[in-house]
Amino acid sequence: MLIMCCMLGLTSCSSGSDYEPDADRIVGISFDVAPESRAMTTFIDEFSVYGDMKLQSGAHDPLVIFSKTSVVNRDGAWCYDGTQYWFPKHEHSFVAVSPSSALAPEASPQYNGSELSFDYTMPSYSDKEMQETQDKTDLVDVVAATHRRLYNDGDEVNAISLKFDHLLTMINFAPKLDDKTLRDDDYIRFHKLEISGLKKKARIAVSPAPRLENPQTDDRIIKFTGHDGSDNLTITFNGSKTVYKDQRINLLADDDALIMLPQQFDASSGATVRFTYSFKDDAENLRYGSFSLSGQEWKPGTAYTYNFTVDKIGLNLETATIQAWKSQNIPGIDWTVE
Repeated sequence: MLIMCCMLGLTSCSSGSDYEPDADRIVGISFDVAPESRAMTTFIDEFSVYGDMKLQSGAHDPLVIFSKTSVVNRDGAWCYDGTQYWFPKHEHSFVAVSPSSALAPEASPQYNGSELSFDYTMPSYSDKEMQETQDKTDLVDVVAATHRRLYNDGDEVNAISLKFDHLLTMINFAPKLDDKTLRDDDYIRFHKLEISGLKKKARIAVSPAPRLENPQTDDRIIKFTGHDGSDNLTITFNGSKTVYKDQRINLLADDDALIMLPQQFDASSGATVRFTYSFKDDAENLRYGSFSLSGQEWKPGTAYTYNFTVDKIGLNLETATIQAWKSQNIPGIDWTVE
């Protein structure tokens, strides 16, 4: 207990404490970003971490040891002010979020029982008619990582290798011109994409998953609750979205698809995706096709590509392609809080 009390008093080299921990028994907590995530962490040069520890044999609430602690990359090393230590026979839990601006006071961040929750708000798009792509200037593409570990005396501990993943959803659309009555050189042009009935606010909660029988885990539990607000999104294409017969293209670039708030569209939802298009150069005779988002769900950290075909009769929705969203590399964007 004396050792633990001394450890709790240790915060930094400049704290005035002359206590020097026994290097054979006490190990400092340090962080790193998982190597396999390097490709998707181009913009992660800082994050905020929350963390607590709880004695395995005790019934007390966890003791918070990190509370929105800033961790920054300095010459390749991840650093925070002061030092916290691993406690034997304690389960340690961590939640990290980047960028830290997502946890601004107006987001009301709270950390309790190893769970971090905060409000998230998308920029408003109803009053914009965007050209070619979504305006991401005021969008915060937030990523999170978790870690939970039981530490015992003598355990070999390296830096916690945080595996960041996206909390938002990426959406794309892939039309194909499929009509046997058309000539091989026929084509269609898409002029506009409209999505209506979007929720724009939610409360995000992130916590490490239980360890079960494992000594540690990087798995996490993510919840989106309290969805609110209503928004519409419109993107106009300037003649560049041309689809030839038997060809399928993505309307948006793979690394610049729509970044949206994860949400579930209930059975009564009026949310729809609507396309304006024309055959060949007959732009005066515009056609419209749409499909409902009712009953669908956009999950966090997931990329959805809606495949559909177009013929002379209209638009037909096919099975969506769903995969993990692993790319965050969107050049030229300064991430800020709305």
